[in-house]
Amino acid sequence: MGQVKDTDRIRPDGTEDGSARTVRRRRVTAAVAGGIVVVVALAAGGAVAIYRHSASAQLAEAKSMCAEASEALRVARNKYDTLHDQDAADAVKITGKQVADADTVATLAAAYKEEAPALAACNVQGADQLREARERIGRNAAWYDTHTASLTEAVDAVNQSRDAKTLKDAKDALSKQLTAAQEKYKSTDGKVQDDKTRKDLKAMIDKATTTRDGEDAEAMSSQAKQLKDLMGKVDASVKAKQDADKKAAEEKARQEAEAQAAAAAAAQANAAAQQQYVAPQQSYTPTYTAPQQTYTAPATPQYTAPQQAAPAQPAKPNTGSGPISGGHGMTGPCDAACQAEAMKPIQR
Repeated sequence: MGQVKDTDRIRPDGTEDGSARTVRRRRVTAAVAGGIVVVVALAAGGAVAIYRHSASAQLAEAKSMCAEASEALRVARNKYDTLHDQDAADAVKITGKQVADADTVATLAAAYKEEAPALAACNVQGADQLREARERIGRNAAWYDTHTASLTEAVDAVNQSRDAKTLKDAKDALSKQLTAAQEKYKSTDGKVQDDKTRKDLKAMIDKATTTRDGEDAEAMSSQAKQLKDLMGKVDASVKAKQDADKKAAEEKARQEAEAQAAAAAAAQANAAAQQQYVAPQQSYTPTYTAPQQTYTAPATPQYTAPQQAAPAQPAKPNTGSGPISGGHGMTGPCDAACQAEAMKPIQR
């Protein structure tokens, strides 16, 4: 029996019989069902592909975000460590005696001893674990940022307090030296050997007076030292003049003493010369007078004694010049024997 065609079931008036319509509906239903199966299959495969793509993207995003957080932490930690190991390490050595406000030192010490958080990293698997690691890393980075700011503030406070005290101390020291220098300048007028030392001191006094009203502690300290050195030079010049004056006075006294000694020696020599000249006159007068007394006293007996006593000498023979008569009529001088006899004292 041959296969029945759809056209065979069409009536002459153009309508289908019941069996033809049933067959066509079945065909349509089968086609639709087949299409639905295809669509469902395609949808299921797409969902799997979409899910797989989404998970991979999420993991990649988590890794990227964790890496970014880790880099931010690295930068924050390096900044904090540099501050902690350098500027803060220097500032923490400053003591309360070196600052104007000792509380700044205590605050810095506390900030310097803060304990850093434990290390966090992106060395985990899975997007969820990476997200958790990123959160920990972010909290750590925030800690370093916060403590870098607070530690910087503490370091600055200590340094400023130290600078304030340094400035005050330098200003007080300079003021003290200025007062001493001004007094030194006034009290040494005309008392120095070299007046240039006083002029140099006056110039530094004028300069330091201006510096004292400023904020340069280093310049104040330097000029205070210079004032002290210049006052030392003035003192040395004063001593040099005192030594020179003392030496000049000693030399003058020595010369005056020598002059007085020379004058005294000259006076003594003159007096001695005068004494030597007068002494012979005093010794000569008695010597000259004594013979006169000795010679005068026996004058009369010396002349008369030979006449009363027997002649001591025989008479010279008469030469015919005249008569000899007992001493009377003697014409010749008395010889040496006669004179010696005449000098003898009269024996009574």
